[in-house]
Amino acid sequence: MEMETNVTVHDAMTSEVVTVDPKSSVAEAAYLMNKYKVGSLIVKSNAEPEGIITESDIIAKVVSKDIKASKITIDQVMTKNLIKIDPGCELNEAARLMAKMNIRRLPVVINSILVGILTSMDVMMVSPELTEILVENARMENTMEYSSEERPVPGVCEICGNFMEYLDEVDGKFVCEECKEEIEGE
Repeated sequence: MEMETNVTVHDAMTSEVVTVDPKSSVAEAAYLMNKYKVGSLIVKSNAEPEGIITESDIIAKVVSKDIKASKITIDQVMTKNLIKIDPGCELNEAARLMAKMNIRRLPVVINSILVGILTSMDVMMVSPELTEILVENARMENTMEYSSEERPVPGVCEICGNFMEYLDEVDGKFVCEECKEEIEGE
């Protein structure tokens, strides 16, 4: 059953993208992420995006290896071979792509020129009904990787309907902390 949203990537994307040069240091990238309160930067030296650097990249490829962030450049740790999307694509297509590829950010490009970024948060804010696609992906991931322990995921609480950064699975439903306490208190 195909869900018709008539909402495009352009409708949900953020057009003001924070970018960084690949020759900048990872310390500069971390500074920019903190300054602009973003979890990633698109890496580019011209109009076309070359890669992305995320908080996870910094933790996994720099901090965990005890490398000094000012001594390593972004192009050494960034994720290359970006998966990109056209702004005219339907939002449900973007949500499926993000879930399938296990990514939370999609650079939006027209003719190789960066025009925006679409994040899983953008998808959830603009089209809450598509949250199910992203939550289902997180549920499958949790089942596969963390079967014996609960892992919180972002999404819409299946009890109260509020969007939350962290949901816990209780009795097969993803719920916010408040609803979880009510369920467990019954």
